[in-house]
Amino acid sequence: MGDSLELISLEVWHVVASILNLLILTLILKKFLFKPVHNMLDKRKEQVDSLYRDAEQSRQKAEEDRALYGEKLAGAVEEAETIVRSAAQRADRQSGEILADAKRRAAETVKQAEEDIEQAKKKAMDELKNEVAGISVQIAENVVGRELNGDDHKELIDSFIDRL
Repeated sequence: MGDSLELISLEVWHVVASILNLLILTLILKKFLFKPVHNMLDKRKEQVDSLYRDAEQSRQKAEEDRALYGEKLAGAVEEAETIVRSAAQRADRQSGEILADAKRRAAETVKQAEEDIEQAKKKAMDELKNEVAGISVQIAENVVGRELNGDDHKELIDSFIDRL
């Protein structure tokens, strides 16, 4: 039992030496282990913070780009609507011009046809006059028994036509 007491006994010098050993070990660990580990953790924390900052900047940039693209899209839609409206207006204007031109041409055609009809009518009347004049001259020659001169002939024709 004497040996077992020696193992449990406390000597002040052993306690002081143990405390000094602990302090020296702590300082050595702090100098060579804790500081490098702490520095490594600080660097890692800075890297993580940098990644978060970059991610936040990227998100903000994406939001700005989305807003910009949204504005451009709205502008493109508005421009497309303007182009469609303009094309519709041009089409309306052109169709109006085409209709007006067609009406004008139809009116000219009708006018030309009326003039042609009027000329044909005059020609027919002149031919009829000449034919009637010829017939009337023959009748007059037969009745009168003599040949008429140009003035007499014209007078007879005019009076005959007026009676018709």
